[in-house]
Amino acid sequence: MRTVVAWTETPPEKEGVKNVCYDLCFKPDGSQLVAAVGARVLLYDAADGELLHSLKGHKAAVYAVAYAANGKRFASGGADKTVIIWTSKAEGILKYSHGDSIQALAYNPVTQQLASGTAGDLGLWSPEQKSVTKHKVSSKILSLAWTPDGALLAAGCYDGSVSIRDRGGNEAARVAAGATPAWAVAWSPEDAPTLAVGCLDGQLRFFDGAGVQRHRDRQVQGDPLSLAYLGEDHLLAAGTDGTIQLLSREGVSLATLPGRSAWLWRVAPRPRASAIAYGGEDGSVTVAQLVFSTVHGLYGDRYAYREAMTDVIIQHLVTEQKVRIKCRDLVKKVAVYRGRVAVQLPTRVVVYELAPPADGAPVDESDMRYRAAAKIPAAWECNLLVVASAHLVLCQDKKLQLYDFGGARVREWTLEAVIRYIKVAGGPPGREALLVGLKSGQVVKIFVDNPFPIPLVSHGSGVRCLDVSLDRARLALVDEAARAVVYDLDTQAVLFTAEGANSVAWNSECADMLCYSGGGALSIRTGDFPPHSQRMQGYVVGFKGSKVFCLQSAAMTTIDVPQSASMFRYIERKDWAGAYRMACLGVTDADWRALAHAALQDMEFEVARSAFVRLRDPRAAELADRVAGGLRGGVPRRLLAAEALAWQGRYAEAARLYTDEGRLDKAVEMFSALRQFDEAKKWADDYARTGRGAAAGAAAQPAAAADLLGRQAEWSEAVANYAAAAEMYARAGRVDRAAALLARHGWWDRLLALVRTLEAPRHAPVLASAAAALRRAGQYGAAKEALLRLGDAAGLVDLAVATQRWEDAALLAAAHPELAPRVHLPRAAWLAARDRFDEARGAYRAAGRPDLGRALLRGLADAAARRERFGEAAAAHYRLAADAAQDGSLDAAAAAAAFESAYLAAELYAAYEVVHERAVRPFRTADDGTLFGAARFLCARLLPRGAPPPPPGVRLSTALLALARGDLTLGAFKTARLAYARLQALALPPEARADAELQSVMVRARPFADAEELLPVCFRCGATNAVVPQQEDACASCGAAFHYSPLTWQPLPLVEFEVEAGIGDDEALALIGEGAGDAAGLYGTARQGSGGSSHGGGGGGGGSGANVLRLDEPAGANGRGDGGLEESWAAQALVPRAPITLDRAALRRLRAGEVLLRRWPGGARRRQWFRVVDPDAAVVVGPCGHFFEADEFEMALLEHGVAPFSREPPAAEGNRGGEDAGAAAGA
Repeated sequence: MRTVVAWTETPPEKEGVKNVCYDLCFKPDGSQLVAAVGARVLLYDAADGELLHSLKGHKAAVYAVAYAANGKRFASGGADKTVIIWTSKAEGILKYSHGDSIQALAYNPVTQQLASGTAGDLGLWSPEQKSVTKHKVSSKILSLAWTPDGALLAAGCYDGSVSIRDRGGNEAARVAAGATPAWAVAWSPEDAPTLAVGCLDGQLRFFDGAGVQRHRDRQVQGDPLSLAYLGEDHLLAAGTDGTIQLLSREGVSLATLPGRSAWLWRVAPRPRASAIAYGGEDGSVTVAQLVFSTVHGLYGDRYAYREAMTDVIIQHLVTEQKVRIKCRDLVKKVAVYRGRVAVQLPTRVVVYELAPPADGAPVDESDMRYRAAAKIPAAWECNLLVVASAHLVLCQDKKLQLYDFGGARVREWTLEAVIRYIKVAGGPPGREALLVGLKSGQVVKIFVDNPFPIPLVSHGSGVRCLDVSLDRARLALVDEAARAVVYDLDTQAVLFTAEGANSVAWNSECADMLCYSGGGALSIRTGDFPPHSQRMQGYVVGFKGSKVFCLQSAAMTTIDVPQSASMFRYIERKDWAGAYRMACLGVTDADWRALAHAALQDMEFEVARSAFVRLRDPRAAELADRVAGGLRGGVPRRLLAAEALAWQGRYAEAARLYTDEGRLDKAVEMFSALRQFDEAKKWADDYARTGRGAAAGAAAQPAAAADLLGRQAEWSEAVANYAAAAEMYARAGRVDRAAALLARHGWWDRLLALVRTLEAPRHAPVLASAAAALRRAGQYGAAKEALLRLGDAAGLVDLAVATQRWEDAALLAAAHPELAPRVHLPRAAWLAARDRFDEARGAYRAAGRPDLGRALLRGLADAAARRERFGEAAAAHYRLAADAAQDGSLDAAAAAAAFESAYLAAELYAAYEVVHERAVRPFRTADDGTLFGAARFLCARLLPRGAPPPPPGVRLSTALLALARGDLTLGAFKTARLAYARLQALALPPEARADAELQSVMVRARPFADAEELLPVCFRCGATNAVVPQQEDACASCGAAFHYSPLTWQPLPLVEFEVEAGIGDDEALALIGEGAGDAAGLYGTARQGSGGSSHGGGGGGGGSGANVLRLDEPAGANGRGDGGLEESWAAQALVPRAPITLDRAALRRLRAGEVLLRRWPGGARRRQWFRVVDPDAAVVVGPCGHFFEADEFEMALLEHGVAPFSREPPAAEGNRGGEDAGAAAGA
């Protein structure tokens, strides 16, 4: 680094005040310089030093000047204790005074406040206020400085402290900088600025805004009287030694610039320029330019240079990556070689290297991760520094010294002249070669492991720059006469000379190419071709491939230089290897294509293929391979040439060659691919007319015509003429493409017409795709016709199902039983979606999937229970039971278990419907007896130990509440107590629980027993039972089960009996009533539905349901017609838990009207015989297996139109009484 004085001025002494320049400052735009010299304020033109104004406002020496950041005003102050505010036009506008001389001034860069410091106070003035705010200080202020954001003001004091204050002048911190006056302060221009303090003990100290020390103390030459930051990286210090020191921002000395022989009171950097101004004790004012020397090194594509005097930047010139090495000291020299960088500092040399790759990992050419490999503590002085793989080379005039990385000197060479240029030419590690150019013009080669230099060339003029070619056979140099000269190292002959050059470089990837710069141009020479030039400023320092590295001023730039000119020159010579080598260095895609075409035309297939690969054109590369393979396989060259011509677009020539070789098909294929069908026809006609195609035979002509027609159809399709394309596809025999086009555009009539021309075995795939397209389009008839032509029964079934044509589907299923599931399953789903559940169940059965029907019923039952429609839930469960009984896929045990579970759920839901209706609709319910019976039935089934849990939706609490209410309406007091006791153990809503507890208390005041008429009486043994049984719902004495009507939920007068072993049901039916005579009507009437049988006086006409007293029939002891039967019956009934068994004689004595035969749905249970023991009761049994009071059953049929419990139509439930009696008897 050095300085160049732009101008200097020493004004004459006036007014008897000593001529001393105590302070100076620049206008913010750098155009003017304000200097405090003697008692005057001088304004200079900063560029040339012209004196613009000499201001005489002060009566004594001026100590301080300061310019506002907005450039509108500046201020001055001095020994006369006054501060004067001047405009930028040198007009005084304001003056104010202090009690002491003004020692320092500083403008706030943001608020434009002016701070003035004296021995006794600190003044703050701003344009917005009329008065000056003053703050007392404890020590004389010597210097002032604001932070860049104007938030803090630093005041250096005589006692060695620094007072840090806010904008209002209030002290925020005080720093003890030293024991001597803090004569100079300065803030760095950063977001978090550093305060530099210079004391008269020669020390620099650094603090942050809170007064905490940021960097270590630094000793400078002399005592600093002025500090100023030069950008963010450098600090200027001037003082008593008369020099200006350039420091890093940490205070490291970088350079000493000459100043004056006297003290320098002030140094200031010029804004927007690389210049400084300084003034001293002798009254002089000087502006000097700063010149920073370039310290750099280059090897290959890695360039290292110095930045900010203390940092090294390593730049990858190809990838533009950069990495910074912070040295924190003055960088004197930089050298680069391969993966190593050497940095010379004042007291040491540091060698950095790239981090080695991981084991097995490839070397990354763009890696920029450097690490310190060696530190050599040595303060060497040299002109040039070179680094090799294991050594450092120092150049000192005529001498070269070799050191290892440990700092030991290995070898020394003394040459005959001053060394002007040195370059590492590569070589094995530890044996590298150095090329050295001398001032005498001699070029020598030195191997680092050889003490003897090897002369290479003796040139007549001093060498300024040199380089060696990639093959080490030629040497290029630039001499002091600005000539570029190329030598053959074997013969010493001059191969090339050019004038006006300043630097030269060989291409590191091509031995025949070099470039040189000079005269504002870059010239590139390839082989023995003439050089070609382009404009470029600067010095060429490297050449790699198509990239030229150029040093312009202090910056390195990379210039892309396509090698197109050199490539075409080699093509003209038919030197395909050279042309390809030039292209690899870097050309445009158009140049690569030109090379490929030219090589292909000249049958240089390898070059052509490689060029096409570089263009990423696989089809062209395949063409080159195909042509090359054909040539090796004996394919005529004319055919190969025709293919190459066609690829290049020379179609007529290619067609001529094809037809000359007898390959009309190739010509037709080429023109068809180009959609030039007329041209293809013309060549075909010409071929036939000239007779050249006779040898091929007439058989090939239809195939060629069909092929041409197909290609024309493809072209018509490509240009969106789809109708014509479909027609041509059909004519060419490509019916699949025709059908696809017609379907895509919805031309169904045309598609159907095409379908009618197709044959099933040959065109089955086309017919299938056409049928699918027609089906998707809703063309049912056309799709059906296509499927019929195809003979696809399954497709017809699927079509009928998809279009919901169930009659057609049923006919197809009947004709093809194996397809029945494909019809009935979707039909069942369709019926279920329309709430036709019974039909859906039938469809599931027809499909062989009764399990799906049961799943449907379970879903219906669950839905009904969730909606609290318990009658529907009961009917659904009854149907579930019936289906389980009829399901042949289940074994007997599983079927029985499923039947019992579903049938019980049906009974519980049917009873709960009565209870629930009373709970939610108290004014639309059954009578109290029915309600009590339903509640008693639920409790009898759910309360005993081991009873199943209630089905979903059935609440035991609701049944117990209904049962408990019987104490008021029917006198069921004991039962009510039981119900309330059981309710205490259940979870009830708060209101219901409170009511239950109240009622349980109130019921204690009523009788303990239930009303006698509520107690169930066993119709077998006559025993009285509890309302709610403890175990099973049967007589506690004899075990006979109670049988209830699902309409009134009252026990019916029925007693079960069995027929003697060996008597079948049919025989028993025939025996009943044979010996009873006309006495049948004496006892009573039994009626039945289709599920049971009855015998007796209910049969025929008007006798239905009537009781007839016959006086001519002798009565037995019990009033019946057969005393023997009754005695046998009574005797067996008294045996508990034993069946009543009747033999043939007893069966003959029974009257048909008093016998019921229960037939269970699907035969889920065995048939059961019952005798009606109440002569006044009329009972009917339905196919659901339940008994009903005949009148109630008939009323329910009339009211609802369906049978109770099962909710099936009357026809399904069967006929009543005498209508079926004869049929049963006949059975």
